[in-house]
Amino acid sequence: MTFRYPLQMNTTKEFLDKLRDVARVHLTPCGEGEMIWRAWGNPDASAIVLLHGGFGAWNHWVRNINALAADHHVFAPDLPGCGDSDDPPGTPDAECLAKILSDGLDRIIPDDAPFDLVGFSFGGLLAGPIARAQMLRARSVTIVGTPILGLTTTGPANALQPVPAGFAPEDAAPIYRRNLEKLMVHDPGAVDELAMTLHMANMAKNRLRSRGIARRTIAADSMRGLTCPLGFVYGDGDVTLDPDLDAVRAAASEIQPDAPFRVFADTGHWVQYEAADAFNALLPTLLSARA
Repeated sequence: MTFRYPLQMNTTKEFLDKLRDVARVHLTPCGEGEMIWRAWGNPDASAIVLLHGGFGAWNHWVRNINALAADHHVFAPDLPGCGDSDDPPGTPDAECLAKILSDGLDRIIPDDAPFDLVGFSFGGLLAGPIARAQMLRARSVTIVGTPILGLTTTGPANALQPVPAGFAPEDAAPIYRRNLEKLMVHDPGAVDELAMTLHMANMAKNRLRSRGIARRTIAADSMRGLTCPLGFVYGDGDVTLDPDLDAVRAAASEIQPDAPFRVFADTGHWVQYEAADAFNALLPTLLSARA
């Protein structure tokens, strides 16, 4: 069945159900099980791989997939231990996770075809090691909201309230909302029905403890020496950055001096959701400029 992009839906459930229904599903090895990749758009078009953040799933990109699928073959996996993917082996580190993803890419994007990598938050931390493993195919790497110098150990990003086990959804919802407001967005009004639906579903499925990995400088270290073009996109209200946005900008400039560094005003960590229209307009221009 063929659908036109963008999909127009009336309710959150209808929108999410339809987006899942039109996706093509690919399965690749992950530990003792499988990792799930969803794909949209024309298989003959230029491939773009979207890597979600910690405690998330493919749906971190829910406001971007339709726009990108109009001109690209869009892949959005559930990272190992997240969403509908099975767990990675042992106690995973960034290198283990990146290898699972790189091996998966060899299966789902065959024939040495190139692709663009876009990583949000923890997904951006993995994008560097993946690009190093895919030096001949990674056409570009775009980092979105990733604390490349390590996740901050102080401030609102560390003041999240745990949700007690067994809490009913109606009791857990206010806690999840406050956590989203603290960590993910600049404007509390951005935490709408869709954001709450995604976040509560993702938290119920997540098994990967990504924060310990994210506190290291893996992202910055892994991007040094990459031959493909880099790009960086942040919100000026991102509370995850250590020590601050200026330090991240300086580090990005040191890694690749000519890499574009775009900052969205009045926007938090979840840039591609809170500023979806502006992000959807920007990303294709970044990719085409680096083609």
